[in-house]
Amino acid sequence: MEKNRKALKKISKSIFKSFFLLIYLIFVGALIIGGLSAGIMTLIPDEASKPCYLGYYAHCSFTPYSTLILFSMTLVGTFLLIKLIKYFRRQYNKLVETKPLLKVLTK
Repeated sequence: MEKNRKALKKISKSIFKSFFLLIYLIFVGALIIGGLSAGIMTLIPDEASKPCYLGYYAHCSFTPYSTLILFSMTLVGTFLLIKLIKYFRRQYNKLVETKPLLKVLTK
């Protein structure tokens, strides 16, 4: 009974961790893709009520500043994605170190 409880606890912890990693990955992906695409869209010439700060009629009238803000969002998302990749590499290295190949093959 105790063995089943420990196994269930370990499985539920793994599912809980996987769920939040998935949410984190979706958030980071949306941050990168959304920031990059919106930043590019602010630069596109378009009909507007007033010219942007660069002197032409752009999709966004605050073009250089909004573009920099959106591109910085993309950089933050990229930084978070790199941190996530490093986390997965650490977890994989721990898994490989704790289970030597000979023990896995002999089971």
